[in-house]
Amino acid sequence: MSLGRAILLITLVIPGVLVTGSSLYSFNLDYIAMGRTERYVERLVREGRNNERQLDLAYHRNLVHRINALSNGTWGFIGAAIAAIGIHGIATTKDETIQDQKKASK
Repeated sequence: MSLGRAILLITLVIPGVLVTGSSLYSFNLDYIAMGRTERYVERLVREGRNNERQLDLAYHRNLVHRINALSNGTWGFIGAAIAAIGIHGIATTKDETIQDQKKASK
C-alpha cells in the first residue's frame, strides 16, 4: 500500500466509519426513546386526568428525542460522506510500482 493510500485510510475512511457507526447507534437509541415518549403523550391525552404541565413536559421530552435523532442522522450522513471521499481517493490513486520508485530516485 502506498503512503498516500495509507494516509487516506487513516485520516478519512476510519474516522468516517467510526462517526457513522456511533451516530447510527445513537440515532437508534433516540428513535426508540422518541417512540416511547410519543406513546406516553398519547396515553396522557387519552386518560384525561392530567394537567397542562404534565402534557407540556412529556411533549417537550418528545421534541428533545426528535431533535437528537435528527442530529444523529445528520452526523451519520456526514461521516458516511467523509468515508466515501476517502474510499474514492483510495480507489483512484495509482499504485507506484518498484520500477516507478527506482525511476523517481534516479
